[in-house]
Amino acid sequence: MTHHVFRGSTLEEARRAAEAALGPDAVLLTTRRVPSKGLGRLLGRKDIEVAAVAADPPLPQLPPAPPPPSPSRRQGLFSDAALGIEARSTSVTEIAALRAELRSEIRVVQGLVARKASLGPAIEGELAAVRDALERLSDLPEAPRGSRGSKQLRIAGLEGRAQSALARVLRGRDHASPDELRDALADLVRVAPWPLAEERATLVALVGPSGVGKTTTAAKLAGQAVAAGRSVTFICCDAYRVGAVEQLGRYAKLLEARFEVAPTPADLGRALANAATDLVIIDTAGHPPTKPDGVEAAIGNVRGASPSRGRWIRHVLLCLPASVRAADAERFGRAFQPCGPTAIAVTKLDETCSPAGLLHGTAATRLPVSVLCFGQRVPEDIARATSGAILDQLVPPGGARWREAS
Repeated sequence: MTHHVFRGSTLEEARRAAEAALGPDAVLLTTRRVPSKGLGRLLGRKDIEVAAVAADPPLPQLPPAPPPPSPSRRQGLFSDAALGIEARSTSVTEIAALRAELRSEIRVVQGLVARKASLGPAIEGELAAVRDALERLSDLPEAPRGSRGSKQLRIAGLEGRAQSALARVLRGRDHASPDELRDALADLVRVAPWPLAEERATLVALVGPSGVGKTTTAAKLAGQAVAAGRSVTFICCDAYRVGAVEQLGRYAKLLEARFEVAPTPADLGRALANAATDLVIIDTAGHPPTKPDGVEAAIGNVRGASPSRGRWIRHVLLCLPASVRAADAERFGRAFQPCGPTAIAVTKLDETCSPAGLLHGTAATRLPVSVLCFGQRVPEDIARATSGAILDQLVPPGGARWREAS
């Protein structure tokens, strides 16, 4: 797959250059800000540089972003009210006072730990909770709540590190146009290759919290592979959820794929040793790898090779819903870090009007997004993650959501 680089003063201008050279279906892989050439460099100006490739045979397209609420409701799609959060006004002075109070609590707890080590787990847990609260408080934007710039941030639905990063880009602006917001958000978007992009033997493991859609995502990936003429093996590690083995087994039967059940690390090792297909997909139970001898922890150590196809290309996808809050994204990132995730699969885009999880996951884990899922149809409702697709979900063409903040 050969990629080409294009420049423009805005993201839209760079995209138009890519489409002119590679066709209207050109796929944007990455975007970044670079110094302008010539006189513009001396003046400190920045251009947008994109890497793009010609489109492959088309995958199903993401559905349009959900329409905004009726004007009579007078609330943004991503407003505090839409998220069920009571609106409040917090001044910078109040935030500083809360930070000071939390720091004092940390010092008290540290003193208790130093005097009585027998309190260990309970005190350490309280200390970790206070530290998390202080970190979230530190991530609040410095802009006053009443400014139009801060209102745009609330409409974006961004929290935590992603919100702080966007606030830094927009600092000093009372209002930003949709194109300016897309350019600013482009700096936060990171994408990874589609896990089925190469023809070599591929291993895909799906990890993440229970109920996020890992099994359905596994079936969609397998359906795409089978449609491309590749053989598939399913390995089900979920021995806890009622009907989990039967559900994945039915998908395997419909797709004429091999099916193995591996509730223990030893079973997983045997299943991988016997797998001779083009693609191996591991579906896990959704339990964080807290036990060193558990099958979830073993996912992080899986390397190896296919008996007949050579060394695997390994993808471990952390599955997170599009509506995930920033604090939860950080919690899931820490919990599943021992699994060695390589990228994020964002699921349930069709079930939220606030897809800020597209950025929350990346900001919390530093992992790129590889897969987008947007419905229950197998295998249609899945697509590779591209910068353009993510930005279209966050800032729909026309900028209807963002005009509500002006």
